[in-house]
Amino acid sequence: MRGWWLALGLLVALNWGAVLYWHRDEGITHPENFENHDTRAILENLQKPHTAWQWFTGDWVLGNGFYRPLPSLLYELDYALWGNHLLAYKWTNGVLAVLCVLGAVWFVYELTRQKLWALGTGLIFTLWQTGLLNTLPEWVRWGAFLGGVAWGAYRRDWKWGLGAGSLLFVGLSELTFVPNLWDLHQASFSYRAIGWIPGRTTTLMTLFALGALGSYCRYCWTGQVRWALLSLVGVLGALGSHESAIALPFLLALCGAAVSWQGGRFYWWVPAVGLALLVFYAGFYQQVVPGFSEYHQQRLKRFKTIPGTVLYWLLPPLPDGWLHVQMFLSAPLSILLPLFWKPVGTLIAYGVGLWFFVRKEALSLRVALVGLLGSVVAYAPLLPVLPLMHYYYLPAVFRAFWVCLLLWRGILELCQPTPRPTKRAILVAMVDAMSLKRSSPPSRN
Repeated sequence: MRGWWLALGLLVALNWGAVLYWHRDEGITHPENFENHDTRAILENLQKPHTAWQWFTGDWVLGNGFYRPLPSLLYELDYALWGNHLLAYKWTNGVLAVLCVLGAVWFVYELTRQKLWALGTGLIFTLWQTGLLNTLPEWVRWGAFLGGVAWGAYRRDWKWGLGAGSLLFVGLSELTFVPNLWDLHQASFSYRAIGWIPGRTTTLMTLFALGALGSYCRYCWTGQVRWALLSLVGVLGALGSHESAIALPFLLALCGAAVSWQGGRFYWWVPAVGLALLVFYAGFYQQVVPGFSEYHQQRLKRFKTIPGTVLYWLLPPLPDGWLHVQMFLSAPLSILLPLFWKPVGTLIAYGVGLWFFVRKEALSLRVALVGLLGSVVAYAPLLPVLPLMHYYYLPAVFRAFWVCLLLWRGILELCQPTPRPTKRAILVAMVDAMSLKRSSPPSRN
């Protein structure tokens, strides 16, 4: 128990270090600083005559056509505390980011009842949020792959070594998936989550979403209705924070199925009520928020890119690898180029590693798929929109869980004791078998 609290304390300390790092002025009040234009516009609207409750019946404080009353109230609180001192507004972002890490740990624990998986997910998410892990040298991934193959050869089971090494390669590759996602202005995941003041819309939404998901998972384990009601409150809070919360009813169903696979019970009525709330939310949204504005048109991207984006989230090396396969079909000599084998080899290693995961551990695979599919479902509402890094915040929690289980399974496989029998053990087994055969009583017909 003491180790559990020490690990949580370490996560808080690491994230709070990032909060202190990003508590700096990048020219927030300067008109030429385009990155903080939204922050200055929010301050201008707060200085105009208004009531705090008007955000619940119309556009939010930024005024660009969205229903986000709860983040607007947070800005009201910041304005009451700090006035025009915009740099101090970052403390609110920092507190939300730290609470989201703790919420991620609690959610994964309620989903799996495994403290190691919960802490591992929190650690991976922390590495992304703090910016401590933005990239990973390729030699680390390929070194892990070759090390697994060499360990398999030593154990005289090269198929096992190839699978374990490939699985570890997949896990290490996925460690850099979220930090390397595209941002419209090339900002980092850490900056959007903590250092960029308007990014609090998705961190606040994620905090409510994690509360809803964790409460629902506990309800599926215990059957105590109060957790179901608390989950629905979390759904309402998320819907009042950011429009990407419309994925929550589907995430609830996915998590309920995962708990049922592990021995809990799937209560369908909570996701159903969440879906009913979503229908009401959509109608209310259409009535109180301005329609399709020029800002919305600027943010939408071409819808034909959505299938490729989904494939990338499901299997990151697939688009690049398939492109080189097509190049080989049109120009066979490209197989002689090193640039051909890098993406194709990565795609093959992914396939072998995931096949090994499927073959070795059925339950862990199904639970891990909650992380993979959950990250896609959580990002689905924002697929048509030109991305900013904070859009990946809730999907990153699920992705961290997926990466955690991949690495856990890969490390567990490599740490298994060597099964190679010695010559003496073989001779002893043969002698024992012969002795048992001679000493057995004759059969009677």
